[in-house]
Amino acid sequence: MLIILMIFLIISSIMVLLVKRNKESFYIFGMCISLAIMLTGILLYIAKKGGISRELQDFLYFNNNIKISIQYFVITLGQMGYIIAIGRYLFPMFLLLLSLHYSMIPLFQRNYWIKRVIVFIPIFTLILYYPTIFFGITNLNENIQRIITYGTVIWIVSFIIFSTFLLFYEAHSIVIRFFKKKFILITSFVMSLCIFYFLYFGQDPAQVYSFYSYENGIYYLKNVLSVPAYILLIVLNVIFGIIGFTSIIKYTREIFESSREEITIQRKFDAISTGTSVFVHSIKNQLLSNRVLFKRLKSTMESNVDVDVEKLKELTESLSKQNENILTRIEELYRAVKSNVVHLVPVDIHVILINSLDRFYQKFPDIKVDFEFSTTSNVLADKVHLSEAVYNLLINAQEAVSALHENGEINLHCYDSRQFTVIEVKDNGIGISKNEAKKIFEPYYSKKNSNSNWGMGLHYVRMIVKEHFGSIRFESEVNKGSSFYILLPKYKG
Repeated sequence: MLIILMIFLIISSIMVLLVKRNKESFYIFGMCISLAIMLTGILLYIAKKGGISRELQDFLYFNNNIKISIQYFVITLGQMGYIIAIGRYLFPMFLLLLSLHYSMIPLFQRNYWIKRVIVFIPIFTLILYYPTIFFGITNLNENIQRIITYGTVIWIVSFIIFSTFLLFYEAHSIVIRFFKKKFILITSFVMSLCIFYFLYFGQDPAQVYSFYSYENGIYYLKNVLSVPAYILLIVLNVIFGIIGFTSIIKYTREIFESSREEITIQRKFDAISTGTSVFVHSIKNQLLSNRVLFKRLKSTMESNVDVDVEKLKELTESLSKQNENILTRIEELYRAVKSNVVHLVPVDIHVILINSLDRFYQKFPDIKVDFEFSTTSNVLADKVHLSEAVYNLLINAQEAVSALHENGEINLHCYDSRQFTVIEVKDNGIGISKNEAKKIFEPYYSKKNSNSNWGMGLHYVRMIVKEHFGSIRFESEVNKGSSFYILLPKYKG
């Protein structure tokens, strides 16, 4: 069982590191590998120490043959003890670094000396426990060994308690549901690693160095392991193994699917962008020619007294408006497929939202949008493009509401959430099905009438948000509504 757990740790760490190469994955990789190293040293120590029950032996090694092979593996006591030391003292270091990486508390974000102290303590302990140095300092003096042992236990437990506090505080502080769900997954995996660590971390390297003089061991080296204790040990290992494995699988799958979706959308867009640009340019020239014809027709009809001039003027004005609408949509389509240049400058987020609302009310003067503004933040943004992106989300919300209600609700909410300034557009409209959710950001995908909708709105929004170093997320339930979130990095000017 313990060997399987070690294999699981190694595989899990590699999975995370391959899927997402950043500090977060590096810290998780360090936790898994350090825990696996510690368990490797413990298995060597138990095999060579002996004196365990047959049931526990099978639990640790599967069978006696594997145990005997490990027992006669050639290794010195110093090497075996230091293997345990490496895993034992690096695990809490990586755990606390990961917790600080997630934490949005300003004190821990800005003070880099805290991380230096966190790294220094385990490294100093590893130097202290190096066999030659350790024997030179303690000279097998039990009192000095006891002081070092208790000291290391104190900082290990302190690191883990503080890390747990930071993780749970961060989980409690996250208000956006899909972020909270993702964070709970990775926190569950981290907590399962902590449980494994606590089950075995009581093995001090000094006990290994004093192999022949140290008679007693921690709980798993007792000569007689009680049946309830044995059952509890197995249950704890199995339960937290399942929790950890399930959490990391879900976490890596979400990251992988997100990355795959990004690649798919980009490939589809690249494949059609060139042809679409040519198409749009041709259509645009034709419509410009039509505009000239409209003007000539209007001029001719107004000079002819034998016709119903008012009726002709009404028709030509309608045709002119229709032509202008088509030109506007062509411009939007052309802008979406053409490389955009955004000029990012500090902008009051309130100004951007007011501009978006003004445009929305020009098109829907009778529709009310509930507007809540809970931040005074500036953002680094292109005012024109970002306003257009929010406007597109408001238009989509109105269309979703009108498809289900006569008087639906549209909410525009802006607030700060940890490291983000969030723009939320919420409606109680028709919602988005799971099948549609996979396609809504793809270019030219639309369930609406293609004569009046090009299916480029959400793709354009997504592209603009990415140009602002942000991201867009959404939550939706069919016939209950949708919430779209634009997440922009906080600007610190």
